[in-house]
Amino acid sequence: MEPDSFLEDCPPFDELEAEQRRWAVSQLQSVYMNEQNCNEIMHDMRPALFIVRSGVYDLRSGEGRLIDRLESGDLFGFPSLLTGREIVNRLTTIEDGIVYVLPQHAFDRLRNASKQFEQYFIRAHGERLLTEKGGGDGSGDDWTEQTVGSVVTMAPVSLASDTSIQDAAKLMAEHGISSVLVVDDGQLVGILTDRDLRNRVIAQGLSYDVNVAAVMTQLPESVEENRSLLDALTTMTASNVHHLPVVNSKNQPVGMVTATDLIRQQRSEPVYLISAIRKAESREQLIQEAQKVPEYLKTFANRVKRTTVVGQLMASLTDGMTRQLIQLYEKQYGAAPAQYSWLAFGSQGREDQTLSSDQDNGLLLANGLTEKQKDWFKGLGEYVCEGLHECGIPLCPGNIMASNPECRGTTDQWLQRFKKWTQSPTPKALMYCQIFFDSRAVVGNGRFYQNYREQVATLAQNEMFMGNLAMLVNRISVPLGLFNRFRTEDTDDGDTIDIKRYGIALINDIARIYSLQAGLTEPSTPVRLKALQNSKLLNQRDNESLLEAWQFLTQLRLNHQLAVWDTDKPKNALDPDALSTLSRRQLKSAFKIIKEAQQGVGLKFSRQGY
Repeated sequence: MEPDSFLEDCPPFDELEAEQRRWAVSQLQSVYMNEQNCNEIMHDMRPALFIVRSGVYDLRSGEGRLIDRLESGDLFGFPSLLTGREIVNRLTTIEDGIVYVLPQHAFDRLRNASKQFEQYFIRAHGERLLTEKGGGDGSGDDWTEQTVGSVVTMAPVSLASDTSIQDAAKLMAEHGISSVLVVDDGQLVGILTDRDLRNRVIAQGLSYDVNVAAVMTQLPESVEENRSLLDALTTMTASNVHHLPVVNSKNQPVGMVTATDLIRQQRSEPVYLISAIRKAESREQLIQEAQKVPEYLKTFANRVKRTTVVGQLMASLTDGMTRQLIQLYEKQYGAAPAQYSWLAFGSQGREDQTLSSDQDNGLLLANGLTEKQKDWFKGLGEYVCEGLHECGIPLCPGNIMASNPECRGTTDQWLQRFKKWTQSPTPKALMYCQIFFDSRAVVGNGRFYQNYREQVATLAQNEMFMGNLAMLVNRISVPLGLFNRFRTEDTDDGDTIDIKRYGIALINDIARIYSLQAGLTEPSTPVRLKALQNSKLLNQRDNESLLEAWQFLTQLRLNHQLAVWDTDKPKNALDPDALSTLSRRQLKSAFKIIKEAQQGVGLKFSRQGY
């Protein structure tokens, strides 16, 4: 078979026009690879795209970990072509054969000529990264753990809102940037981009002496520096923006990330479904796209090693559905009549959502609303909650939803509730606190929510309240009996253990107590434990043990849910006898860690309760 015929059946070269493919063939070099010369050829001919014509090869990381087995039609070498990083992977020859080599200049020309060709490699590289921690590209970093702040390399370039358009353009030209932050009194108030200058100034014939406040994008989407790169990607995709300001917890800008920055960091694959959700132009279209989520997440879950990213992605998808439903509501009924934040509680708030998670949400509203304004938000709550239900997110059996008047409140009303709950910690009040303290703003002004959340955190630091929370945690016994034997429940599905109730939820409760005592406002359990690493409340060994137990249990639950998803079997309860010997041993270890942590919480806090 001639090279042209071979490439015609080899993705993504089959996406090229015939003339483009013939040109690609003219740029190919054919080499014979065997065990003696394969790594020498890779070294001497890099950077290049390598296309296996014949033979079998194992692609391994610098540490010897198997990344992929390569056979006829498989491609390698593209990570360094996309990122510019040094190749550190090595080849092991299983069967000698012929490999085509396409040099970088030719690869780049084809990328520029064909969007489908380029997208193929972006997706392929995303899958490679998701399959192997560090992606085998020498970075050594798990993309699920990197924060936005870690990729911000420059101090933010900013100007005041009363700066003239001409001076703003000069500043952008001086720094060679396509966007600039607008900051007044240390607070981010807007962003000015090349697109703004083109569409709102030049195209409109506006005077260059006008202040940037007249043409900037006001109160732009932003991301906090301690959030993950996945958060930044989903925010940019959901909002259809290419520049995202990075701020600290006080809404003070610390930098900027762009779509190009994130592609360089090689984190692009999960956003395709989120993008489709964002582009839905009607409720019906959104529901249609949302129906793809379960199958996509099952495929995604099978490619990642750390399950935290699955919960984050599910929460991001639910966030995207929520944002789109709010936009559709606003198109029909007009913009929000007052300042507000749409809140996610529970698993969505903690970003450990699963396919079986139901809705937990609410509305934080500005004080002093009129009856007409309240009616607008009542309609919003009902529209979004019903829309999420139609998108596959079940309604909350306990009615913890923004469609419930009790879950819509002004800042003063919410604070009054928390004050009552913390000062009179009845069993019902403690139940509410376990839900509502795990909150996160999905839509709305970040500073508005953060001011409220900081006041809530202050109310939590009440000795009697903390003591009662600790006693509540200790009332639930881990399912280990005499001689560390599992204590199971006899159900229609056999002898099972609910690992959510007796495992994951208990760790969430323990992390919440310590974070409330420390005055933290983050809802995520891993983030809470990380923030507590340098505190005096929880020693390093116990902290690490709790996190490892939480990660193991969430992995175990995910594996179980994927196995029983299309059945009537319970999604959180499993039979320990069905586990491997190693998994049973690890499950017992996780329960022991939780039991010890419960005892520690009891010693620290229970004596304060009544």
